[in-house]
Amino acid sequence: MKHSYKILPLLMVALSFGSCKKEFLEINPQQQTAVDLVVIDLPTTKAAVMGTYGLLQSADYYGRTFTVLPDLIADNMYISRKNSKRYITYDQYITTTNDGSASGAWEKGYQTVVNSNIIIAKGEQLVVPETQVAEMKHLIGEAYTLRALAHFDLLRLFAAPYHATADASHLGVPVVIKSGTSKEDVISPKRNTVKEGYKQIVADLQKAISILPVVPVGFTASNRGHISHYAAKALLARVYLYMGDWVNAEAMATDVIAGNKYTMLSNASYVTGATNFRTQNNAEAIFEVQYTATNNLAQNALSSFLLQGASYGDGLATDELYNLYKSTDVRRGFMAKSKRSGSGGEDPAFVITKYNNISTYEEGVKVIRLSEVYLIRAEARAKQGGKDELAAADLDVVAKRADATAVTTTATGQDLQDLILVENRKEFAFEGHRLFDLTRHKLAFTKYRTGGLTIPVPNTSLRTVLPIPLSEMNANPNMEQNEGYKTVK
Repeated sequence: MKHSYKILPLLMVALSFGSCKKEFLEINPQQQTAVDLVVIDLPTTKAAVMGTYGLLQSADYYGRTFTVLPDLIADNMYISRKNSKRYITYDQYITTTNDGSASGAWEKGYQTVVNSNIIIAKGEQLVVPETQVAEMKHLIGEAYTLRALAHFDLLRLFAAPYHATADASHLGVPVVIKSGTSKEDVISPKRNTVKEGYKQIVADLQKAISILPVVPVGFTASNRGHISHYAAKALLARVYLYMGDWVNAEAMATDVIAGNKYTMLSNASYVTGATNFRTQNNAEAIFEVQYTATNNLAQNALSSFLLQGASYGDGLATDELYNLYKSTDVRRGFMAKSKRSGSGGEDPAFVITKYNNISTYEEGVKVIRLSEVYLIRAEARAKQGGKDELAAADLDVVAKRADATAVTTTATGQDLQDLILVENRKEFAFEGHRLFDLTRHKLAFTKYRTGGLTIPVPNTSLRTVLPIPLSEMNANPNMEQNEGYKTVK
């Protein structure tokens, strides 16, 4: 296959990645003019940004893979013995370099990066009427955030965590901040270090924050399917947390909380209310990937993969996760003790009901929400020392919302930090967090499989990151494979 630009319908800029050329990006002359014309004014810039949001919808990105794998590779989920063969190599820790899910995630991540690069480069050069300047700046700010998010997600999937080495000098992913529109701009990048990757991510988010106004321009503040000023700040708080920059993580999280733009859903509404976790644009969501009745993944949606009676229902919750919740914790309602649908499956089994719309599929995938910001601040405060009481108060905002009988947290020190990690697991089960929380804390864990089988995963495991796709290895002579896959074809 070739690496090439394709101009997709609705002015969505996208890349088609492949396996037989030796370029990371190739543009043929016939396509160059079309690419140059994608971002020429406010309407086309807006269309290009919307097209880039569309990439996040993919089943290869937030639509399924990026949300499923961090729970499946970790200790929250396993694949039923009755399955559609999706993600089974991850469930068994036998993934190889030609894995389609790894390739799809790599492609969608870099498509997002390249789209954002073009929007930024061309958008910043445009001269638009004064009445359009504010919205144009907002769109460029969204593009900076999308580029940061994609680089961050690629690092989380394909590289070891920030503190895997003392100075974060280990291999990250290629940091691509310029995407040209001529054949002379073809590149075959090497992998940057993780430190270099995070430096660019922070710079992009800081730039976005500086140009995104507090009040959105071009959409209403209640629309959580677009990136806002506070969404960029919330994502930056998470990035700082992953870097171990506790002071800045706390400060950025505080800015989001103090902005009073978001509110926690109530205990009564969180799981089963008319407006609940699944509801798009709910008050707690800060940024989410949204779907409509006419623009959705249908049988490839998260609900189709997880819910029994849907297209697949392959993913099941581990017994250990279910038993972590008290009976008074409403989040237990995102699972149910039942059985795998059809014949030949697990009975009993803890089935996942956190995503359940298999009619219109209008169910947003949460990228970041207010409860995470509270737990970011809780962890950042606890790790600094001397702020345990404040950290416990943040923890309790989330824990007491979920369980009205929860007692006030009095733990300190490492005990408090352990409670915060557990709360993260309970709050964000099946939202694509668990693996990253385990690996950034350098924790060993047990991977559970069907039939009571287990795989011990040490904190030195080389298989908690994905392989660089074989197609990329073949196409790019400068690419280096992850250590755990160098002898795996």
